[in-house]
Amino acid sequence: MMFTKWSVSIATGLFLSMGLSAATFEGSLSDQSIKADISISQDSYFLDIGGMHDTEEGSYGYIGAHIEDTDTSEDYPVQIGLGARLLAVDADLNGSDSGIVIGLGGFYRYTLPKANRFSLYGEFYYAPQVLSFENVDDLYQAEVRGEYRTLRNAKVFVRYGLTSIDFSKFDSNHKMNKSFGLGISLDL
Repeated sequence: MMFTKWSVSIATGLFLSMGLSAATFEGSLSDQSIKADISISQDSYFLDIGGMHDTEEGSYGYIGAHIEDTDTSEDYPVQIGLGARLLAVDADLNGSDSGIVIGLGGFYRYTLPKANRFSLYGEFYYAPQVLSFENVDDLYQAEVRGEYRTLRNAKVFVRYGLTSIDFSKFDSNHKMNKSFGLGISLDL
């Protein structure tokens, strides 16, 4: 997909041009899908690039930019991020099943005070019709997960995700990434 080639080139250039403060790799697997993301942050800003491939439902890739805030007044931080993602979607349907959207949204992570190695994470992105192009009318993505910090720089997690795409040529929404998965997050 042409978008994937351009997105990798643009993201690599942006990542190399900014002073590296922190980098994180996340990957997860389910029975029929694989999902990966790498993010690089500088102060309260970060860029991420990632994607998902499902053997039955299709694939998507994205580039995102966010601003985040972390409350460290306690030993158990709350982390909130707001931003946008440019997503390219290619569903495995019969024609007219690909498009590009700009999803707006963010994420929230809460570390439990009495169990400081365990945190809850959620994210949501929405692309209305005005920010959806080609064959897509709208899109939303959601993910929730429970994370456990196993090492200082690594977490394992169980996630549930869903990506719903409304293609203009089809009567019903197409669901992707609708599954539970196991994953790992590494601070590089």
